[in-house]
Amino acid sequence: MQVSAANTAYTPRPAAPAQTPSPAADLTALAVAQTNVKMTVAAGAALAQTTGELTGTLVNISA
Repeated sequence: MQVSAANTAYTPRPAAPAQTPSPAADLTALAVAQTNVKMTVAAGAALAQTTGELTGTLVNISA
């Protein structure tokens, strides 16, 4: 079996496009957002507790 010279010529692959680095996460903004979510959940729980106590639907189980 013979291989022609045209088939054995090295043809480099095209270069991959340059990737831009992903932006760094702003950890301060993430921490503030997480704190805000926690505060919202805590405020909602406190409001539900107060509402339940005022309407008399909650039972005191700590006694």
